[in-house]
Amino acid sequence: GEVGVGIPRRRSTGTRTMRLSVVIPALNEERNVASAVASAREGAGAADHCEVVVVDGGSDDATVSVAHSAGADVVLVSPERGRAAQLARGVERCSGDVIVFLHADSTLPDGYAERLRDAMKPEHSWGAFGFRLAPEERDDDDDDDAADPSTAARGSKGPGRRFLEWCVDKRTRWMGAPYGDQGVWVKRHALDSVGGVPQQCFMEDYELVKRLRRRHGMPCVVDAAVTTSSRRWDAMGVARVTALNQLIVFGYAMGVAPERLARWYTAGRNMGGGTKRWDTKAEANAEATKVEER
Repeated sequence: GEVGVGIPRRRSTGTRTMRLSVVIPALNEERNVASAVASAREGAGAADHCEVVVVDGGSDDATVSVAHSAGADVVLVSPERGRAAQLARGVERCSGDVIVFLHADSTLPDGYAERLRDAMKPEHSWGAFGFRLAPEERDDDDDDDAADPSTAARGSKGPGRRFLEWCVDKRTRWMGAPYGDQGVWVKRHALDSVGGVPQQCFMEDYELVKRLRRRHGMPCVVDAAVTTSSRRWDAMGVARVTALNQLIVFGYAMGVAPERLARWYTAGRNMGGGTKRWDTKAEANAEATKVEER
């Protein structure tokens, strides 16, 4: 159902404007969704029509009310659970000519709308932003460990994380393969031309990018980075997360069914300790259902 509908905020018209919609799928993200909404709202710029649409997948926490309070123009509850269904619901409801898909645990860069407008040429139909991994998230209970040099080091951006960001940048620019946590953006006509968001239980971001690249060519990469939560990497380590996700991508390329890949992913997360740092069982379960393809 539709929990709250606001009137999209219209701004003064400039010489180069676009109708922009930011669609944020969320599930048990009360701790992060406000930051995602705020980044979409504050970075839109004074000369753009921008609306922020949050689509909840049936959260057990206060995600819906937090998103509404944070300034989302529209907050929906998807009748179907799963990110693909949430994205499709958001696309159906939003009015933008250009749609940005933003994960609820990620934030858009400052001035993202102007940067996108400047990068996007008439021949560009889709693209993405860069990728930045946030510093390690520490719980309040970890304060006692703050004096431990090894603990403090984990909070900094070490060489493994910097190398990961470098690899993502090269993969995006050289192979035309951005992933969902990079704020994939697409013109509505281009999204329609590939049948909309693929309705599958897993790897929908990866499949959408593949279809867009096949039909519309290489992506337009905006020279600014989306910052995504580091909690998966914090829990498992950069090497384990990267290895698991490359296994999933390889399996998908070899034709393994998304349903099976989803089970592999959850099993790999559990073996790697990927749920041990969440505050609640609901948060851990929600995290295990998300598509993380890096």
